[in-house]
Amino acid sequence: MTNDGERDLRSQFQALRRDTALGTPAFGATLSGVPERRRRAARARRHVAALALGATAAVLLFAVLAPHRKRAALVDLASVRWEAPTDFLLRTPGTELLRTVPTFTLEGRPEP
Repeated sequence: MTNDGERDLRSQFQALRRDTALGTPAFGATLSGVPERRRRAARARRHVAALALGATAAVLLFAVLAPHRKRAALVDLASVRWEAPTDFLLRTPGTELLRTVPTFTLEGRPEP
């Protein structure tokens, strides 16, 4: 029984090797394509560099030739008051004592 199983496994591996060998290119063919791939990569780098240079030139040209006008503030920041949703956590009992300076009478008691 094991001999039949081994033969069957061996034939399956041979079929797998044949299928793999059919789809693999020859080593020489792989090496012969290297110069062409290098030329394509160099051409692509030149195209990207040219596009980057063109975009940089366009941005600089726009920055120089764009009308420089003074922009008005849309919101007067002095009139805006914003309170964070967690500001109530900062309000603790007795904070008003930290914001005022007590005045004392001659008897040593603080005045209200």
